Amino acid sequence: MTTFLRKEIVDYKAVILDMDGTLYYQVPVRICMAFELFFYYLCHLNKIPDLCAIYKYRKKNEAGELQKQDSNISVWMQEKPKKHVRFFRDKKLIAMAHIMQQRGVKIVVYSDYPLKEKLDALSPFRPDLAFSADDAEIQCLKPNNKGLLHIVNILNLPVEDIVFIGDRFEKDAICAKQTGMDYIILNRLFFTRNQIYKKFKMQ
Repeated sequence: MTTFLRKEIVDYKAVILDMDGTLYYQVPVRICMAFELFFYYLCHLNKIPDLCAIYKYRKKNEAGELQKQDSNISVWMQEKPKKHVRFFRDKKLIAMAHIMQQRGVKIVVYSDYPLKEKLDALSPFRPDLAFSADDAEIQCLKPNNKGLLHIVNILNLPVEDIVFIGDRFEKDAICAKQTGMDYIILNRLFFTRNQIYKKFKMQ
């Protein structure tokens, strides 16, 4: 875990959470989806170009190119992962967010991908606000910090009172640093996140 915190975690007035790899464990979800893709396209060889389109979409996204999702991309990257996202959700992190909400802390989810399907999979968890890269006011991917600046403006809080929790230093931490925001970068593995829960007094 990598952190840059200027005060105790319970003293922040807003928490911004990344979705993929943060609110759920991304590695097992990707493994499950890889099996689904393999067996589906093994039985539908005539649709292999659709599989290639998914691969190209992911490559361009990782390179920082914002793209619109067609129906094929939406099905395989938003709808079909829902059951796996629910199974591999980070229950402790979600419980922490709920407790902080009850204490008056604003909980925000911010993702490079559309959020609706995955947020539905995390029900009954509901953030106070949710933003994604394709929102009209953002239109960029992390580590571009335009999205974070927009969220800070909506929250109407000093940036020092907001902490960003993500799972990728090269995207989430850099984005936060450019905004002057404190951050926590979680390890993606099941057994290495307990440090953050101790900070949140969740243990």
